[in-house]
Amino acid sequence: MSARRRDYAADYARFVLRHRRLTILLLFAATLTALFYVDQVNLRNDPDSLLPLSNPYIATNLYSDQTYGMGNLMVWGMKLKQGDIYQPWFIKMVEDFYRDVSELPFANVANFVGLPSSKLRNLGITPNGSLDFSRLLPAAGLSDDPRLQQHQINYLRAGLEKHIVLEPLLVYYQDGQGRKCDILGEDGLISNASIGRVHERCRATGTFIIGDFSNQLKQHHLDWIADVRQLMEDYETRYGERVEFYISGEPYFLASMVEELWDKAWLFAISLLIILLVLWYEFRHWSCAVLPLVGVGMTIILTLGLMGYTQFKLTTMMALTPMLLLAIGIGHSMQITRRFMQELHATQDPEQAAFTSIRHTVVPAVLSIGTDLHGFFAISFIDISFYKAYAYFGIFGMSTLILTTTTLIPLMMVSFPPKLRDRKHERGWELRLAKGVTGLLTGPMKWLPLVGVIGLWLASASMAELDKGFSALLSGEAGRADPEVARIQDEFDIMPGVEKGIHYPRAAYKDYYLLGELTEAGGEVEAISDLQILSQMMPGVITANIVIRSKAGTLPHCGLDAWNLRGERVIGPDRCYDEMIDPPQGIFNNAEVVRALSEFEDWLRAHPHIGYTTSYVQFVKTLNMMLNAPFGALPMAHMNLYAIPDLQHMQQNRYAYRAGPDGRLPDPQEIIPLYNGMLQVSAATGELDAFVNTRTWDEGIIVGFVNTMDPKLTHQTILDIQGYLKRHQDDPGMALITVGVKPGEEVVLKGSGDQPEERVVTDRSMSDKAPIGGFLGVTEATRDVAFKEWLNAPVATSLTVFLMTLIMFRSWTIALILISLCFITLMTQYGLGAYMTSIKEWSANLAFHVQVALSIAMGLGVDYGVYMVSRLREEVQASARDWQQALQKTLETTGSAIVISMVVLLGSFIPLMNTELANLWSVSLYISEALIMDVLIALMVLPLVVYWLRPDFVFKTDSQTRTENRD
Repeated sequence: MSARRRDYAADYARFVLRHRRLTILLLFAATLTALFYVDQVNLRNDPDSLLPLSNPYIATNLYSDQTYGMGNLMVWGMKLKQGDIYQPWFIKMVEDFYRDVSELPFANVANFVGLPSSKLRNLGITPNGSLDFSRLLPAAGLSDDPRLQQHQINYLRAGLEKHIVLEPLLVYYQDGQGRKCDILGEDGLISNASIGRVHERCRATGTFIIGDFSNQLKQHHLDWIADVRQLMEDYETRYGERVEFYISGEPYFLASMVEELWDKAWLFAISLLIILLVLWYEFRHWSCAVLPLVGVGMTIILTLGLMGYTQFKLTTMMALTPMLLLAIGIGHSMQITRRFMQELHATQDPEQAAFTSIRHTVVPAVLSIGTDLHGFFAISFIDISFYKAYAYFGIFGMSTLILTTTTLIPLMMVSFPPKLRDRKHERGWELRLAKGVTGLLTGPMKWLPLVGVIGLWLASASMAELDKGFSALLSGEAGRADPEVARIQDEFDIMPGVEKGIHYPRAAYKDYYLLGELTEAGGEVEAISDLQILSQMMPGVITANIVIRSKAGTLPHCGLDAWNLRGERVIGPDRCYDEMIDPPQGIFNNAEVVRALSEFEDWLRAHPHIGYTTSYVQFVKTLNMMLNAPFGALPMAHMNLYAIPDLQHMQQNRYAYRAGPDGRLPDPQEIIPLYNGMLQVSAATGELDAFVNTRTWDEGIIVGFVNTMDPKLTHQTILDIQGYLKRHQDDPGMALITVGVKPGEEVVLKGSGDQPEERVVTDRSMSDKAPIGGFLGVTEATRDVAFKEWLNAPVATSLTVFLMTLIMFRSWTIALILISLCFITLMTQYGLGAYMTSIKEWSANLAFHVQVALSIAMGLGVDYGVYMVSRLREEVQASARDWQQALQKTLETTGSAIVISMVVLLGSFIPLMNTELANLWSVSLYISEALIMDVLIALMVLPLVVYWLRPDFVFKTDSQTRTENRD
């Protein structure tokens, strides 16, 4: 007896039709339940949580934030349109503004710096020779008495002009032609000449307030940004005619992105409307237009409901999840809707049409969704939080599409059957498309599509500099004399024309957007324009936090057992510390270390991409200048004393340092602890803790302000800093320190809000490089992850998709065809990234947030290929292997449905590409490009390859298959 394979697709179709009402009821009940959790979606923005916490850059950044603050910096700029900042009304306005921003929720007031800040103190000497460390502005504010008021302003001005540490950060100087005046000289150092030039020839026309906020802000972005905007609007209303206000900073960027997403949510409705109109235009039946949207909409609601229920921490990047489900779901909806309508015309029976359409569509739907699931499964192993979120919720959402589209739509059409019209009145473009493409692919010009695709592949490879990458790899050790070749080899960068680093502000926002150009003057994005202005006014707007730590650490304090009964010390100074008799502990009490850090900071300031630095060492140098300037002389006239007083410095400036009776100069090892003590006593509690650990004096931080966000230049800046530290690691002083969190070190991350305490062990991936914190470090960590995954993720996706198609089709040939054609689309995406790199469009280079589009595009390409191959098989068998007839019928049905799904998706992406958010725009751009390529390949290249290779899956008849399966 012959055994035939069981038709599971037919069994499934019969089952769901038999239980049609129950199936529909259960799906709608589940959707309504999920709807109650949609408003609980935990949408937040936190770059630190995007990347693995074990990354040394991220761990160092979190450590510096917890220890010293300044991890969530904000900058407010105020620039006068006329006059200088030393006007009473302006000072009063700054005081009010400083008080108001300090009262914003989640403000770390102790880390705020501005003219009214308690940190801004006079660095001077009183007539009796003691330190004058008074606040430059009274805590009670500027007096209303005109005479006292002028005295206070004069004191502020004099104090600012000799405050070498903070004046360059807080005051903007401008010459008569409106050009910026820099306090630092061309060599990056402060000198008598550079200060004199600025104070004599330029005028202070602007000032800044630098604020710091806690990580809890990231859980309340919308409320916080509303308060910030209200405050800015209030001051612009009152003072806008006389003052220009600017705002920037990481918290502002992140919060405004969430705000922009909610403000532009109506664009999603526009996308749905576009889809509805296109579907109606195609089918001319409202049920055929509405029901596909209902099915996909149910999947979106179910997925969003799961997000809300699980409270998974999501970023604005996840706003694309509904669009991705829409993109994939509409494709499946189009296939089942078109097949239902074809069968309904043939049978005039809605139930029979539903049975046949489900039976013939569910298998390719399962195949294509299965490949997508494996693609998402592959990226779930990438240690990037939003990749995992894409994967987890993508797998769930994709799994529901079998029920909400392939199953639900025909079941609903049985209940709401569309009215049939004479087919001659329907659109004839499908037939014209099918005839035209069939004629091309079966005629003498059949080579044209293939040649075009190959040409596009070669152009993309050339733009990505694939040849340069392979040449560098093949050059071996001999080629490493060229730094670029060495970099390519170290990073395995086979496409150096594609920049993988990130320009964070431009990755967040575009500089211009079309919707703004249509509705506002110029369409300029305020967040970017303010940032650019502040970048020009300030020394820099992104930070490089260099955490200085001791290699040896400090000893515990001696207990009573350190001495015996005779008072003799039995536990020596190598095992415990006695503050009464032992020299002060801590690397910041070590003159060699402080001098080495001073030299390091001078090098940093001379770096072309570091506008300024600040650290505790600068206070020590300032105090040295104040204390040792000749009696009665202005300290600022002796900038040569702005230095660490080691023996070499004192010998070169003997006029300023008093030698002892034996002619010896003071011992630097005694001077530095003395200065530390004076500064600690003079400062208010906690004021120095933003720069140095005053409990142990064994740890501190240098904060650099980087004046570029170009991803290539920020990477080079990191390399330069690491190179300096490596070259000088054995120098006196530098040999005693380590920078950042050490490889394999356990870091305790304090809990806040709903986040519990967490312990993280840093990985050992960069044991020979110093991890830098701040936004510069986060940028470099992002680049590291991007270089790790830009090839790995597509390769992993392609492997899983290949295995899935191989198992499902049981055909090596089909699996190889589908995955090979996907690589064509992948190469064009690399080409697109190379083009964006060449024009420095940093909103769309191939940074890590864009790379997720590569895997998604491969999934879409396989979807179209699966449907085309499945329909080709069906039509080849139905036409008795008449290839031309089978091809034309496939293109008329499945091919036209693919085209419509592409048009619908491109139309739906257009609104999303017109928000200010660059991350939505860039991923939409890459997916749109992939959609176009995937459709062209599926319609014009795939049939050619199938015809030439003639895989058995397509050309073997069912009777042949049954014969081979007989016992």
